[in-house]
Amino acid sequence: MTRSQQFKELLQSISFRELTLSIDLLVSVYISFIYVQSLTNATAEQLASVSWLSALLLEVLTYSVVLMILSYLLLAFISDDELKQPLDVREKQINLIGYKYKAYILQTGICIAIFQYQIEANGWGPAIEYNIPYLPMHVLVASFLIGEITYYAAQLYKGRTGNIYE
Repeated sequence: MTRSQQFKELLQSISFRELTLSIDLLVSVYISFIYVQSLTNATAEQLASVSWLSALLLEVLTYSVVLMILSYLLLAFISDDELKQPLDVREKQINLIGYKYKAYILQTGICIAIFQYQIEANGWGPAIEYNIPYLPMHVLVASFLIGEITYYAAQLYKGRTGNIYE
């Protein structure tokens, strides 16, 4: 069996909902990769620059919007009006489970960012030693990106295993 036949068989074996979640997951992972790669390749001067940070956030936002629009257009093109159909009860339950995990991650990220801000403001502990400018903001962005990835991954996992009642 060739790769194209395997790919066609894979597409036929998954539901349209799984396909949309997979595409959204891949987009979220790609955006996270861009953000982390930009941070790791940045110099100390760039990390301390508000203009560089604003440009990075604008780039992440632009990629997010453009890739989500492109994925929606692609899915609208290949679907038979499945995007307009409401979710059934099982899909709504799976969606809520994904939101639950995402909310946990976002709440944890906000708490860590607030705590990190207090550490920086008071000059405690390793905040003096590892002076990373705007670290609370990076924690918030990272928690958002990790939350998005977890949201889509949890829905894919729960939808595939069928274990929706915890």
